[in-house]
Amino acid sequence: MTFHKPSLSIDQQLDLLIQRGMIVADKKVAKHCLSHINYYRLRAYWQPFEMIDNSDEVHFFKPNVHFNVIIFIYNFDRELRLLLLYPSHLKVRWV
Repeated sequence: MTFHKPSLSIDQQLDLLIQRGMIVADKKVAKHCLSHINYYRLRAYWQPFEMIDNSDEVHFFKPNVHFNVIIFIYNFDRELRLLLLYPSHLKVRWV
């Protein structure tokens, strides 16, 4: 399998998001999130906010998409999954 897209640095990933129309209030926080969570993991959370130009498969964001909202959605989903999959407040006693 041949990959045609070059790998991008964290700065290049952030620049690409901004170029596509995402609003980034704090670049330092955004870089931290991209380096620790991962661009492709976060992509699943911003996909509903994308518009695709079918002529050349260029992705742009709908108006007023904020990076911190994407992180909020990611964190909400993460916490919900942890509560549902690992309910620490429930203790099962086997008799």
